Amino acid sequence: MIHSSHPLIVLTGGPGGGKTTLIEDLSRDPAWAGRFAALPEAIYALRHSGISAQEKLFQRAMVQVQVGMEDGLRRALEPHEPCLILCHRGALDPLAFWLERGWAEEEFFEYTQTTREGLYQRYTAVLHLVTAADGAIEHYTRWPAAHRPEQPEDAIRLDKLLQCAWGGHPNYYYLGNAGRDWAAKSKAACEILEQCWENT
Repeated sequence: MIHSSHPLIVLTGGPGGGKTTLIEDLSRDPAWAGRFAALPEAIYALRHSGISAQEKLFQRAMVQVQVGMEDGLRRALEPHEPCLILCHRGALDPLAFWLERGWAEEEFFEYTQTTREGLYQRYTAVLHLVTAADGAIEHYTRWPAAHRPEQPEDAIRLDKLLQCAWGGHPNYYYLGNAGRDWAAKSKAACEILEQCWENT
């Protein structure tokens, strides 16, 4: 595991799981002021790259852009001031999108020149915020109310693939929707982040 005053924390999960909302909640909470920095999804850096999302090259680029953003932010932060880095998806998320297209898992690691264990070691913890489509369908919104085109069944399928990608991480936390409203789900996530902070 990487021991750093700037631990990388992955927020993963299918569409509509609450990744963006959690970051927004933390940003409004005075108790978290100055204690974290958040990175956006790498896909925003590639939308106008000219690389089609239908190509394998797109997922390789996603891995490299994600790693580059993480390393760049770590270098930019003050070295002796603790700060959690929250990653809106991590460098292994592209594996789920790769598998979704029916491509072989072993080819992903060969093509991206990575290993599952090596990518696991980059991150202190993984918070899997399960899509609202699975267990809270009344809160799953699509275009135009939200910028997500996926049908609920597509969101659930992707969520399961992300669980397969990240589930072996030693600090993997699965935050489902059963018996929870958003306030409870957010509180559970914040408690995990608090533990991560205490260990920096």
